Amino acid sequence: MTNNNDDTAAVASIEDVADRTARADAQVRNILRGVMAQRRSAGAAFDYVAALSPGTKANCWSIAESAGHEGWGRMQGLLGSYRWGWADLRAALPALAVAWIPDADGDLIGPGIAIDETAQLKHGDATACVAPQHAGCTGKAENCVTTVFSAYVTAHGQAWADFDVYMPDRWARDLPRRRAAGIPDDLEFATKPQLAMRQLDRLTAAGLPARWVAFDEVYGRSEKLRKKAAKGGLAYVAIIPCDYQVTLPSGTAIRADQAVKDAVFERRSCGNGSKGPRCSDWAMTATATAGQSLLIRRLISRPDQLTFYLCWAPPGRPATMTCFITIAGRRWPAEETFKTGKDVLGWDQCQARTWDATCRHTALSALAQLRGIAIRNAVCGLTGLLPATAVPARDSSAAAGHDTTISDADLRIPLGDAPVPAHACQPRPRRIGLIRLSVAETARLTRLASQYAAGLISRARLAFALRWSARRRRHQAAARWHHHSARLLAAAT
Repeated sequence: MTNNNDDTAAVASIEDVADRTARADAQVRNILRGVMAQRRSAGAAFDYVAALSPGTKANCWSIAESAGHEGWGRMQGLLGSYRWGWADLRAALPALAVAWIPDADGDLIGPGIAIDETAQLKHGDATACVAPQHAGCTGKAENCVTTVFSAYVTAHGQAWADFDVYMPDRWARDLPRRRAAGIPDDLEFATKPQLAMRQLDRLTAAGLPARWVAFDEVYGRSEKLRKKAAKGGLAYVAIIPCDYQVTLPSGTAIRADQAVKDAVFERRSCGNGSKGPRCSDWAMTATATAGQSLLIRRLISRPDQLTFYLCWAPPGRPATMTCFITIAGRRWPAEETFKTGKDVLGWDQCQARTWDATCRHTALSALAQLRGIAIRNAVCGLTGLLPATAVPARDSSAAAGHDTTISDADLRIPLGDAPVPAHACQPRPRRIGLIRLSVAETARLTRLASQYAAGLISRARLAFALRWSARRRRHQAAARWHHHSARLLAAAT
């Protein structure tokens, strides 16, 4: 890795990507070999994880073709007939998250857990746990399968660390239908907050160094879940409905929205999003519970739209509005894990129908998400160098022989991050830099590195693909500059 003095930013080569990919893949293979007794199964599982990418639909045929298999039988067997425990793979996720998503130095909030749910839209009623229910991804009732996720969140990234498929009550009471879908007889119905509590138990037992937990209204209204978080020493920021009863220090019980009339709002940002600072008007008032406060968020563009949070911090930890606002902002990275899971890895494209197949696909997708962020963080120098492993040598005899016009500079990958405006009227640089590598772009580079190392593409083709990668990132940087300017202008007025 070298510095480019013209762009005043570090750069990486495609060989750097290949090296970091090989290092991460060695650890992924070790994890899979620990979960699966047969080497053939572990090999198929690794091919499955490595093939999940923006250019591949997440069905067994497309994944098998992308992985270089001659047929689709091994991939279907991986989700179906092969003997391995998806819960064992799920149990390995927290340790990988800690190793591959480090906390930033000087981050006062620290790492945490964001709990949320998302849905896979389905046709028909044969897929395990499918039912008409509210789907957060569309905002209305859909025929879908809902999965509750816990994302591990730090300043350097986020990824799924635990999950549970939600079984609707109608499935819990229909034993013949359950058996047809392969749902275990001993699996009992559990509400979504109960699933979240189980995940907190597992993550705490796994030693995840989380300091806070954040969740939305479905989970925030559960007093048992909030108490579970508090008992585990986790600060929490929980969205509650507007009619939730809150007891004030005076002993008076009021609805959450009744606190608005006496609230004093301050304009604060809960962090930077892809379109700039997420500024809102915020107010906070104490409740009768020690360490607990009611936090109110009012949107600048729609002052009638209010969000209410119950917040708590353990003794010895700051229980300030700044702390709680920051945690509230870090709940949104859970949405980024959903976007990565669906748009990059095709998690919601799976055509599995049985319980085990659905859970296996989700566990493998979670591992693929962690693999992608591990490679990104290693390439960008955000984490320590992954353990060394042998990197396959490139077979130059298979490459095209007319690449003499391509220099090493043409194959460099700019790192760093483009600037954002400091004030609303600041003009954009004439030639803005590139946005920081995303997990999606890292997945594309990982595939290019693999193809180039195997001699499947020439230097000219690689240079062409890297130019397109730079175009995408530069366009994203320009769009982000304008979004930030618009947000800063709106906040100033």
